[in-house]
Amino acid sequence: MELFKVKKVISRAMGELPLQGDGSTFKPQAYKRETKVGETPSNTGYVETPTAAELKIKLNAVLDPQDYRNLTDDTLTIYLSNGSVHVMPQAWSVEPVELQQGEYEVTFNSGMSERIQ
Repeated sequence: MELFKVKKVISRAMGELPLQGDGSTFKPQAYKRETKVGETPSNTGYVETPTAAELKIKLNAVLDPQDYRNLTDDTLTIYLSNGSVHVMPQAWSVEPVELQQGEYEVTFNSGMSERIQ
């Protein structure tokens, strides 16, 4: 059985991103549910709060780290190893990129994500 992994990421602004083999995570947009305990079990429920979609990727440093500095309103297409494809529209880079030993990590957020395949 193959585990799902981020296989490829295409940025509308920058093209295919140079992913490293490991170190990428994708969290689709969802809802965080906080339990609210009532005076009786039948009065217990939850409150939903939307969460942003998040993509954390480790990249080979073949693109200038400054290219990610002002990256906003990008569309990211995420291909997973199981064949499914997700889109993060209007995505933005969250933090400044720190160049390490020939690599760097970039975190993107988006208000939503959608599985398109």
